[in-house]
Amino acid sequence: MNFRSLIALAITLSLAVPVAAQYTNVPTVTGETGLFTLLSGDSQEKGYWSFGAYYSNWDRAFGPVSCLHEPFSDDWDYDHNQLAASIGYGLTDRLSLSLSLPYESYDANEGNRFGFFNGTEYFEDLDASGLGNARLGAKLRLVGEAGGRNTLALHSFLELPTGDDDEGVVTGDTGVGLGLAWNLGNFVANVGYRDSGDTDTVDLPTAITAGIGYAHPFTERLSWITELVHTSISGGDFRPNDPDSLDLTTGIRAFLGEDKQWSVNAALRNNLTGWDESTDELAGLVGVTYRWKGGAVKAREKAEADAAARAAEEAARAEEARRKAEEEARRKAEEEARRQAEEEARRKAEEEARRKAEEEARQAPKPQPVEETTHFDYNSSRVTNIGKAILDEIALKMKQDPAVRAQVTGYSDGRGSSAGNQTMSERRAEAVKAYLVSRHGIDASRIDTEGKGSADPVASNDTSEGRNQNRRAVIRLEPAS
Repeated sequence: MNFRSLIALAITLSLAVPVAAQYTNVPTVTGETGLFTLLSGDSQEKGYWSFGAYYSNWDRAFGPVSCLHEPFSDDWDYDHNQLAASIGYGLTDRLSLSLSLPYESYDANEGNRFGFFNGTEYFEDLDASGLGNARLGAKLRLVGEAGGRNTLALHSFLELPTGDDDEGVVTGDTGVGLGLAWNLGNFVANVGYRDSGDTDTVDLPTAITAGIGYAHPFTERLSWITELVHTSISGGDFRPNDPDSLDLTTGIRAFLGEDKQWSVNAALRNNLTGWDESTDELAGLVGVTYRWKGGAVKAREKAEADAAARAAEEAARAEEARRKAEEEARRKAEEEARRQAEEEARRKAEEEARRKAEEEARQAPKPQPVEETTHFDYNSSRVTNIGKAILDEIALKMKQDPAVRAQVTGYSDGRGSSAGNQTMSERRAEAVKAYLVSRHGIDASRIDTEGKGSADPVASNDTSEGRNQNRRAVIRLEPAS
């Protein structure tokens, strides 16, 4: 079984067992978070730092000197090795930055060959190495919550002209790139554009890339990652006869450390198209990464833990006081009942039975209070479309019975400060009232509002789903007494 057959089998087996897990918040070869080379649609969490070091290898082809005849005009393949180190930081909840610095090495030795590489002409031998351009990247999450299963990010980068252009390691010009990255469950999809800049005498081609990747978790600490990346280069004065490549990369990512902050990566790479037979060889990568919490994150987590501990203590004291009060009241009630039982039991038995029978016959069943709940997006007091549908039903019930009053109580999830959560819960309650008044003409005096901040959670605030449930407003319809 050849390498391509093994890879096809690997992809088939990995896709056969989809598991909802994320292994994409790790530095890539270029420093942004993702798989090996494909970026994820998520951004690094605010206040987190990351470090990555990768060794990578590719087989590529020269752009031939088109004015020469065979065999001088044939494509000439070369070996590209790169050792890159990167550092990243989560600047906000949605924006992360990265900086990577590569050491590049290009090697080829093949007689009767002329070719252009990075705007420099070579004859028979290529031996260029040195620092590459520093890459400054930025990634902005546009859609989805942090760590969510469906996220979309815009990423861009600048390749600063800091590398060694004397031997053609870089062009000496500034490179730019822009793209989109999308996460859907364990899948990652990328599309991007890159312009590496031009030299003083040669116009270099640009590249468009598109790729899809999949992370299959075997365990919580080991995943199998597969990437398929298509690159198409166009324009420029010199480029290979076949400007397309299709790189298939597959390997493992293993997490180490108590908090899984370390990861080691190893993968094989093969160009499935190959500019010619000589480039159809195995390549690959190895790397190690590390992610850690910054001081701001540690301080925030400590403050949240302290606040949760204080809240738990206060709740425990309140519960104990309530239990004792109920027990004391019950004891007194039992003593009073026993004291009066003997002297009043016989006289009241018949009278009470007759009174209850007459009252039950006279009174119709009383209507019971009705409660409905509407939920809100993160950091928003805007009533959603689903919430509007619920409030439309509430308004209909209030119109049918003008004596009904509404009590609206707003809540927030557990994130943020107590003051901020209190304000947000009050705004959500007022938003519900405003919708009933402005949309349906309900008398504002029939609606009371209050905010309870993050109190009385209905689900755990440790998960995104739980926080979604806690961002709510409860509408209680009280029938006339």
